[in-house]
Amino acid sequence: MFLRGEYTLRHPQIFSSLLPFTASGGVRRDGPAVPIGSAILERLPRLLSRVATGLALLILLVTGALLAFRSSYGDKVYPSVAVADVNIGGLAPHEARAAIQTRADALEQGTVTFQYSGKTWSPTLTELGANIDVEGAFNEAYQLGREGNAWDRLASTTRLAREETSLPLRITLDQGTLNRWFDQVDADLGLPPHDASLIVQGTAVTIEPEVDGTIVDRAQASRRVEAALQALAPVSEPLPVVSKVSKVRAGDLAGAQQKLQQALSRPLSVRFEDQRWSLAPADLGQFVVQQVDPAKSGAEALSITLDEDRLTAWLADQFTAKVNREPVDATVGWNEGPVALTDSVDGVTLKPKTFARAVAETFFGDPRPIEIPVTVTKPAVDSNNLAALGIEAEIAVGDTNYLGSKIDRATNVEAGAILLNGALVPPGGEFDFNRAIGEITEEAGFVEANVIAGERIDRDIGGGICTVSTTVFRAALRAGFPITEWNPHRYRLPVYEANGWELGYDASILQPEGDPFAAGNSFKFVNPTESWLLIESWGDGANVIVKIYGADPGYKVEISEPTLGKVIPPGEPKEVVDDRLEPGVIVQTEFPADGVEVWFTRDVYGQDGDLIESRKFYSLYHSYDPVWRVSPDMQGMSPAKAG
Repeated sequence: MFLRGEYTLRHPQIFSSLLPFTASGGVRRDGPAVPIGSAILERLPRLLSRVATGLALLILLVTGALLAFRSSYGDKVYPSVAVADVNIGGLAPHEARAAIQTRADALEQGTVTFQYSGKTWSPTLTELGANIDVEGAFNEAYQLGREGNAWDRLASTTRLAREETSLPLRITLDQGTLNRWFDQVDADLGLPPHDASLIVQGTAVTIEPEVDGTIVDRAQASRRVEAALQALAPVSEPLPVVSKVSKVRAGDLAGAQQKLQQALSRPLSVRFEDQRWSLAPADLGQFVVQQVDPAKSGAEALSITLDEDRLTAWLADQFTAKVNREPVDATVGWNEGPVALTDSVDGVTLKPKTFARAVAETFFGDPRPIEIPVTVTKPAVDSNNLAALGIEAEIAVGDTNYLGSKIDRATNVEAGAILLNGALVPPGGEFDFNRAIGEITEEAGFVEANVIAGERIDRDIGGGICTVSTTVFRAALRAGFPITEWNPHRYRLPVYEANGWELGYDASILQPEGDPFAAGNSFKFVNPTESWLLIESWGDGANVIVKIYGADPGYKVEISEPTLGKVIPPGEPKEVVDDRLEPGVIVQTEFPADGVEVWFTRDVYGQDGDLIESRKFYSLYHSYDPVWRVSPDMQGMSPAKAG
């Protein structure tokens, strides 16, 4: 602290270079002498200012020097940086990595030598499981002086400017690899010592006697290997070994042998529903495993079980196909309410892990029959709970006349109605006509009949099936259900205008070869209710009837009269050569008829009277051109070519 007032100097010479003194100890100026304490206080601000300026200049010089130091190394490792004994200061990243990698390769190929009883082992560090993280070591070295915090960067850079910094190599030792090498050495030391054990061959159980011997002292040997890694220097010294005395001896296994022999003397019975199988003892014997508790000795140290993981896989392979099945829905009809025409079947899935546990428990215990455990999946349509479907009443009916059809067409109409009958649509689900009846094939009951193929009338399997899709369309139309896919016919077919139905109320379907369920070729509608829908269909020789049952949504449906648009007159007569015809045949297969466009509107109202949907259904029926089919030998001789 500073004292104000008079101050007597004991050693005035100390300040002689700073202040002019008077003989009385004062400071002489142009005026009278002043006390020395006052003089120092007067000059203190000027002294502090000079000190601050000096410090600022010093910091500026140091900062400039550090910046110059950092910029001079750019993308290089800063100087005085080493990894282990490899100096990488001033090297570019690729050079530094290469230098560390070279040292790592040399270390990993270095050997550790052990000797015992005239034998020598010299594995490389790689063979012992050593692994050096070159990239990690480089990254740590490269980041010195490049830390995220400014003070850390300053401290690192200052330290590197004064002294060398050496970072260790990152070396890991894989214990599994090391233990495998120890296993090899144990084998080299002679017959590996082991406890007495039971040997299972088929259904026979024998005892393999114990063997006492010498093995590697793995803990001590591991420490020596780790020391070599830390010192980055080879090791050559005696192999540390220990004597191993078996905990389980042959005389301890008599009881276990008898127990296992008894378990392998009988098959195990397993069952599922009305099926029965036997598990052969020889098959189960392959899964016997023995474990020795190191904390115990004698008979108590040995436990015998079945390997449940392997047994699980084996049982799954043996029984999955025999037990698993998909759930099967009941088929449903209507008789003043839904009735099951066929019973549903629960789906089941084998639980192999639970099965293996039950087999393992029974193997050594009471050989009672084992019930195969399964997970049960209930079908969506359960014959024991049809009330859950919510089908309560008839919602809508559609009909289409096919009286007078040729026998082939009538056959296809009735086959399609049979296949459609009983179709169910889940709540919110979409009905797809093609999927409901399945693929149209001879095996499904269909025959060849006339069809509309592109722009011509031809013959194919299933001709006439559109009578059934048309009938479903009419029922869905009356029900007010949203129709998501609908395709009118290309040509006007008078058969669809019987029974009071007018032009435009038909729906065609197609099943392309190779992809029968391709999009855009079916008739589809959505079930808008929260209950299932049931579709019943049948043919009575004159009409196809389709009824839809479910929970009545309470819709009011208004369908307008059809409106006719432009008329399309027939085109010129056409001749088609048909190599399926017998020689000398000329036959007219299509007769001229006008085409026409037509449309109608359906309005659907909800229970509250609000309009839910208003949709226009538009059809364009092309005209029929006169068509003559001729056999190849009659080409050019039909009336179409006569001009």
